[in-house]
Amino acid sequence: MIYYKAGLIRIRDAVNSDTFELREADKREVWKSHHRTLEQALVKGYRESIMCFTVEYKGKPIAMFGLVPHTILGKSASIWLLASPEMDKLQYVFKHSRRFIALMLSHYSILENYVDAGNIQTIKWLKWCGAKLGSIVPYGVEQQPFQHFEFRRSDK
Repeated sequence: MIYYKAGLIRIRDAVNSDTFELREADKREVWKSHHRTLEQALVKGYRESIMCFTVEYKGKPIAMFGLVPHTILGKSASIWLLASPEMDKLQYVFKHSRRFIALMLSHYSILENYVDAGNIQTIKWLKWCGAKLGSIVPYGVEQQPFQHFEFRRSDK
């Protein structure tokens, strides 16, 4: 299913064969946190996500993002995104991030994860999207500095 289409950009359901080169910051983050390669990270994210989307530019995947539930009946899930260097050149695509975060929050009241504390670009984007950032703590396989973040549904 296609969720967004404008010009050369499409956001659609991810498929198992989607792959792309990771931007350096994402490579470092995936390695520091889980000692995974790009392929391992994408396959794991795709397989475990209850919702998984691919961003295409000119018909080629340039990013994948999704939502992995913590438990089957829980109210929280891990939100994740991996992108190619191409995605950084097309930052206007990120303006649709809030729409997809809202979609995910309609299923889970808390979306959370950790971001490499040195990944300034992603931290700036998370703040723009409305994430609440926590303290910097040792995290992952290498126990490197990461920052917890979360999005919360405002039930009114």
